[in-house]
Amino acid sequence: MFGWVRRRPVLGGFVLMFACTWPVDLWAAAASHGWAVPSIPPAVPILVGYGFVVAALVATGVTEGRDGVRALLRRFLLWRVGPWWYGVVLFGAVVVDLAAIALHVVLGGAPPDFADPFATRIMPPGVNLWAVAPLFLLFDALANGEEIGWRGYALPRLQARHGALVASVVIGVVWAFWHLPKFLTAGSAQDYSPWLYLADTVAKAVLFTWVFNSTGGSLLMVTLLHASMNTSAVFLPMLPAATGESRPLLISIGLHAVAATAVVAATGPARLARSGRAEVNLKTA
Repeated sequence: MFGWVRRRPVLGGFVLMFACTWPVDLWAAAASHGWAVPSIPPAVPILVGYGFVVAALVATGVTEGRDGVRALLRRFLLWRVGPWWYGVVLFGAVVVDLAAIALHVVLGGAPPDFADPFATRIMPPGVNLWAVAPLFLLFDALANGEEIGWRGYALPRLQARHGALVASVVIGVVWAFWHLPKFLTAGSAQDYSPWLYLADTVAKAVLFTWVFNSTGGSLLMVTLLHASMNTSAVFLPMLPAATGESRPLLISIGLHAVAATAVVAATGPARLARSGRAEVNLKTA
């Protein structure tokens, strides 16, 4: 197995990521439909993202040894990137989603109920959503290990051979496919068209690459971006599973596509970075 990972590091890494995460997600999906499966501890699905940490560290150790593992983990310490990037990763998703809601209303849609987002389905009754949202973002950043796999392990290897845009599209497709068990889970936030989700995830993958490359390969920045996108979707009335309305989400997906297109036009498909700094830092991961 490990010899195969050395020969095909990207594909081998993807296989390890799925192997370390999908069993739990499929188990949770089966349990959500009342299938006769053993009960699953509530914390296990929440922490499934750590499977990415295990997979990325193992694959990196196999292909690059201890030095590669240390270099990968040091990417979480790349925090000196300028205030602009903190604004982008922490508030960009909120701005996009609020703009989508505003456009929905301007186009004649009913104003959504900000007191009843998807968060009310997963939080205790009566909790102050505005007070909990920052804690949710922090928890998501700590518990969601996806970025060490997608951007930390796979992206540098793919874009070294195929360029940043192609690498982003490949990762976006795989990233969307990885979420398939979520669509099979009753009551999941992913209660809408998988094809829309695929389009959105590919657009987001371009934006994640732009942030990652432009910040010198900072896993901290893309982890915060991932957490802020999840938090915005859960705490704003965006998801059809909560609102029963799909147009705000459709507009948000369109805005992500426009932003991704603008990034490609401004930075070029080969690098998707604002400066030459990232190109040097991404030669190894």
